Amino acid sequence: MGGSASRSQARRRLEELRREIREADHAYYVLDRPSLTDAQYDERYRELTRLEASWPEFDDPGSPTRRVPGAVAEGFESFEHPTPMLSLNNVTSEEDFGEWVDALDRFLKDEEERAYSIEPKIDGVSLELVYRDGLLETAATRGDGFRGEDVTTNARTIRSIPPRLHGDDAPPLLVVRGEAYIRKSDFEQLNRQLEEDGAEPFANPRNLCAGSLRQLDPAIPANRPIRYFAYALGARADAPGAEGGAVVDSQTRLLERLRAFGLPTVSESRRVEERAGVAAAYADLLAKRDALPYEIDGMVAKVDDAELQERLGTRNRSPRWAVAWKFPPQRAATRLLRVVWSVGRTGTITPRADLEPVRLAGVTVSSATLHNVDELGRLGLREGDPVVVERAGDVIPRVVEVEEAKRSGSEREIVVPETCPVCDTPVERVEGRVAIRCPNFACPAQIVRHLQHFASRLGLDIRGLGEKQTQQLWDAGLVKDAADLFRLRPEDLEGLERWGAKSAKNLVEQIDQARTRPLHRFLYALGIPEVGERGAKILARTFSTLDGVLEADREHLLEIDEVGETMADAVLHWFADERNADMLARMREAGVDPEPAEAAGAGAFEGLTVVFTGKLETLSRSEAKERVEALGGRAGSSISSRTDLVVLGPGAGGKQKKAEELGVETIDEEEFLRRAGA
Repeated sequence: MGGSASRSQARRRLEELRREIREADHAYYVLDRPSLTDAQYDERYRELTRLEASWPEFDDPGSPTRRVPGAVAEGFESFEHPTPMLSLNNVTSEEDFGEWVDALDRFLKDEEERAYSIEPKIDGVSLELVYRDGLLETAATRGDGFRGEDVTTNARTIRSIPPRLHGDDAPPLLVVRGEAYIRKSDFEQLNRQLEEDGAEPFANPRNLCAGSLRQLDPAIPANRPIRYFAYALGARADAPGAEGGAVVDSQTRLLERLRAFGLPTVSESRRVEERAGVAAAYADLLAKRDALPYEIDGMVAKVDDAELQERLGTRNRSPRWAVAWKFPPQRAATRLLRVVWSVGRTGTITPRADLEPVRLAGVTVSSATLHNVDELGRLGLREGDPVVVERAGDVIPRVVEVEEAKRSGSEREIVVPETCPVCDTPVERVEGRVAIRCPNFACPAQIVRHLQHFASRLGLDIRGLGEKQTQQLWDAGLVKDAADLFRLRPEDLEGLERWGAKSAKNLVEQIDQARTRPLHRFLYALGIPEVGERGAKILARTFSTLDGVLEADREHLLEIDEVGETMADAVLHWFADERNADMLARMREAGVDPEPAEAAGAGAFEGLTVVFTGKLETLSRSEAKERVEALGGRAGSSISSRTDLVVLGPGAGGKQKKAEELGVETIDEEEFLRRAGA
């Protein structure tokens, strides 16, 4: 673009794209009502990235692109909370709760009924957000209540946290407190993938969330499904008056204001008028606990009236006006009948416990995860053992202990399989991993799991091709691998149980549409070990086409930022395998042609590999890399004969010397910005 007309057009388009993407994030992550398809979202995001690189003078700190993870941190800075983040006193019974209310009566010197705000107690990680002039400035963990860790870079990757508050009435300072958490379904999906890959699964959603937020590499939390609920202010005294929209007369009204600012709050929160209503709300929430999409370990009751909260104040390190009414623990005793071994998509063989059915957390549990062979040894488990099971994080049932004192003597040692339980191939123990695996790529169990992964939402998103359907197609001999899907005809399916002309036609149409899915979706669908959703996007963005990926050598792969030796070797090994190569060839013969990743755009760095070394003073490392990619280049992490340009900052060190030895052009940050059009 050039001239005043194009300049004004660019500014309007930037504002429009930022607004659309912010609204789409809010609709998807807060309201659970997607407003854009994945393709539409990706298209707008790419356009916004290109325009921001071309028009840096229209920079916006609240842009959705600021969610892109930056450089790995050396450590977390300490952050002093504006006011202490207090913990809540706990009660565990209606009698205890009544005593808490009686204490309120004594302190206030009255026995009048008062209203309470009732909120589920999310089992997550406390997180404070500081907004200044409507922009997210700082995010910090609770720490000791007085000082926490500054995790702003990681929090910016959480899409339910708005980088800019909604509306034009945001106060100059808004300190928000809430809980970062992970939904049950997202936790289950991630743990399944970890077990597939032979990695140790997380014990519960809270551990996963806490560990993710404290990662020094923000790319890790960016790829974890973390969400956020806001429930309080952290600096009421510093907020403006009621006319500013931040201070309100009750907790109920506060939650309404937080929602108006674009911050998500728990939909199950409500106001009750008296203590009997609190007890009823507790019983109701306990009954609904298992049906909620997130983990809760109790209920929080708060005096709703803000003036009464001020009068009640705090005691020691907890507020008088709020209490946590905890739920009882969820464990049950049963008996392990047998251990069953299952084979995953990558050949990982995992043990599962078949149990005598037992009621636990509102459901009948008849099986539980045992994770891996090492877990069997840790528990000292035998078939027939009396065991205690719990729903880990109230999600996945697992065996937590053996009640050895109750053993009868008839228990049997568990035999770890030496051959695959499906195809009888001798198993392998993966070096450095806790898993055993079946090395036979043609193992029927692996193929069926791979078909399910291939058709999954994050893969080629073939609607109507789920777990039952893929197993049915395999059993009928219609597919032997993913390539066979693209040769299916409606008449092939119509004779199968529960398949009619319409459902068969619909599936074939879905498969036809999947032939041209974006390259990163196709690469993810292939199920290459070590290549998850983010890795697939990195490969697609770097090589643009499938042929580009196929032609890449190890040196070229290792030059890519975020690609290490393990991932590079896994990619090369997968494409070199004859069976995989044959499957790809048959896919392409059947018209599979993944949509190329959109080129970063012709520009100053078109086709160049650029490496940054030393400290950048104007841009962050991630911003600099984004600018290279937006102008057609690739941002590398190491210098080699394939490097075209090295940008030097203070403290460049050994990379500068290596660049000089290889004859690679070097420039400073000022020259880089000039070439980038800044």
